[in-house]
Amino acid sequence: MSDQRQNSPETNSAIPGKPGRLKFATLNKVLWLLVPLLLALIFMVDMWTPIGVALPICYLAGLALVVALPEKREKIAAAATCTLLLIVHFAMAPTTPGLISWVHVLNHSLATLIIWTVTVLGVRHRHVQSVMRENERVANERLAHLNTIYASAPVGLCFVDRDLRYVSINNALAEMNGKSPDYYIGKTVREALPELADGIEAHYRRVIETGRPVIDEEVQAIHPARRTERGYRLCSYYPVHNENGELLGVNVAVRDVTRRKQAEADTLFLLDLGEGIRFAADADELLWAVAVALGEHLKASRCGFVEVDVENDRLTVQRDYHPHMPSLVGSYTLNDFGSGVIDAAKTGQIVAIAELAIDQRTARGFKFFEKLGIRGMVLSPLLRDGKLVSALVVATGDAREWSERENTLVNIVAERTWLAVEKLRLDATLRESDAALRDADRRKDEFLATLAHELRNPLSLIRNVSALQNTPGSPDADPRWGRDIIERQVNYLTRLTDDLFDVSRITREKLDLQKESVNLAEVIRAAVESSRPLIDQRQHELTIAMSPQSILVDADRVRLTQVFTNLLNNAAKYTPNMGHIWLNVEPAGDTVVVRIKDTGIGVAAENLPHLFELFYQVDRAFTRAEGGLGLGLTLVHRLVEMHGGRVEVRSDGVNRGSEFIVHLPVLSVQWMEDRYEPIHHDGELANRPCRRILVADDFPQSAEILARLLRQDGNVVQIAQNGVEAVDAAAEFHPDVAVLDIAMPKLNGYDCARIIRQQPWGKHMFLIALSGWGQQVDRERTKEAGFDAHLTKPAKYETLVEVLNHLPSNDQIEIGRHREL
Repeated sequence: MSDQRQNSPETNSAIPGKPGRLKFATLNKVLWLLVPLLLALIFMVDMWTPIGVALPICYLAGLALVVALPEKREKIAAAATCTLLLIVHFAMAPTTPGLISWVHVLNHSLATLIIWTVTVLGVRHRHVQSVMRENERVANERLAHLNTIYASAPVGLCFVDRDLRYVSINNALAEMNGKSPDYYIGKTVREALPELADGIEAHYRRVIETGRPVIDEEVQAIHPARRTERGYRLCSYYPVHNENGELLGVNVAVRDVTRRKQAEADTLFLLDLGEGIRFAADADELLWAVAVALGEHLKASRCGFVEVDVENDRLTVQRDYHPHMPSLVGSYTLNDFGSGVIDAAKTGQIVAIAELAIDQRTARGFKFFEKLGIRGMVLSPLLRDGKLVSALVVATGDAREWSERENTLVNIVAERTWLAVEKLRLDATLRESDAALRDADRRKDEFLATLAHELRNPLSLIRNVSALQNTPGSPDADPRWGRDIIERQVNYLTRLTDDLFDVSRITREKLDLQKESVNLAEVIRAAVESSRPLIDQRQHELTIAMSPQSILVDADRVRLTQVFTNLLNNAAKYTPNMGHIWLNVEPAGDTVVVRIKDTGIGVAAENLPHLFELFYQVDRAFTRAEGGLGLGLTLVHRLVEMHGGRVEVRSDGVNRGSEFIVHLPVLSVQWMEDRYEPIHHDGELANRPCRRILVADDFPQSAEILARLLRQDGNVVQIAQNGVEAVDAAAEFHPDVAVLDIAMPKLNGYDCARIIRQQPWGKHMFLIALSGWGQQVDRERTKEAGFDAHLTKPAKYETLVEVLNHLPSNDQIEIGRHREL
């Protein structure tokens, strides 16, 4: 009977699949096979044992069938079969002598009752088991569903008992701490989270002691993957009681609010950045301040803006944030940062590299980054007009996975800051331009006032001399006295206008140097001779120290002499009487250094940077006493630069003298020996040829004076006062030379020259333009009109004579060489 229970359908019903069903079917066939066997056994016993043992056997067999059969219908069928067998037995079994008939009936009735009672109880028990199994299945499904929800919940969940041991924990909370759920089960809070235990154990104990929940307590923890980054969590602690109200433990719900905190911090950072940009006044200081703020915000090892010069293959770091590390200030090649990084940056892509040593863009040049202490980097390029001009670089000393949030923040900071920097630089440029314009306007007014003063004095003196000579009864002891005064003042005015023209041509890059090999000693001697009258007038002592060897320079002799003459005159003018001036010429390898030092009034330190600026004058009261327009040093500076040199000034302060130092490139000695030819100046020709000369000028006095001078040299001169008269006079007079003013009424000098050149008698005439305009464009215009020479007013008579002396003596005057004087 017990063996039948162990192998009953109840046990086997738990086994799923086809083999189980086959087993049950075989068992049922065996059980039903017992029914005819029992029937045969009953009748056989009745035949051999008249005491009636068939009834108990039938009873036991029926009970076994009812209990063993699993299904409701099978139990009922077995009970009905047993009942039928009892009825058959009751009807056919012989009556045992000595037994009362009702006993026989009672036995069969009790057997039938017991069989059906067991059948009913078995059927009900089977139903109850079925219901229990269904309820258990539903409960298991719900529990599995709850476990799935618990394990996959986005919120961290755990349960700890009263001893603060973890009973359960879901995946979310375990991953927040970088562990698996199995790691926590059975461990106490202090064992599992020693770095947080001091803070969170207090909350657990508070809930256990008070039985009240603790809501939204903030806990900070180190990020498990990035040790430099802190995570933020909001933890809520809830007590858990059983049905009797006894506290079982604490259930905890944890929300990771790191992203929200980071977003809030980034927002505050950008607001602070906006305020900083708003009140920034200096572009370089703004770049530095942003680099420091961003580096601290991202916990970076280095941070800074770099300027990129793609054409020259240079990358420059002006200032950088580098706590506890050496600075990167300096210049680097673009290949130092990796061609892959630069190529990506040129397209405007943000370059974020977690590990420089293994990234293919930087692995080959990792030694460079390793020397700088960099292992991770993010670079935000800045392009203007499609060209890479700068970049914001944030670097770390350890490998670091850069999040999308960090990349976006770096890019936003780079763009906002660079826009502000460009605006600040533009504003600074505009301010400088405005200041320069205001300064230029102020200097223009001062220059005009100085020019008026410088013109008024000689003109006033000339007027007074003329008035004195024309006054009746005035003494005429020395008539040359007045002429000398007028000549000196005219020479002074000529120098002023020459300086103005020179400065104008230099600033407009219209001045052409006639360079040749020049012996510097000759230039120095010529400058000293030009400045000697002023030096002697001031009673200065001039000491000259020159190298005995010849020093050859490639220079314009006239302009280089002008440089040293201006410097010597400047030293003589701004040195009190009886001072000392030194002129030293020192070879210095491929250059020569000329030093002009004095014991004069000196220059204040704040004025030294502006000394070579146009129209700049240090002490205007002293300058007006000495005369001048403030052009001399500007000419010196520009002319020296045009010769490939440089000039500098030094002074220990006011009343402590000054020193001007000119550096010029020199030519080799061999070149000097092969190419240098001394220049010989021919004296004035004793016999000047007589020429027919036409003078045309709308200013009668000017034309008359020039005609007198030409007649004194034996020339035949005719005067015209406008362009029409000049053409008519030339047609009638057929002069060898015509001196034509450009700005004449009725017909200007250009048209007059063109008409003369068109005539057969004017093709070989030598035409000289006399004009107050001396720019290069004016000289080119006169040349195009047919002039052979250009003289700028006020022209010296000696200059005109020099031009005439170089003309052939015969009647056929060579045409084609245009002289600029």
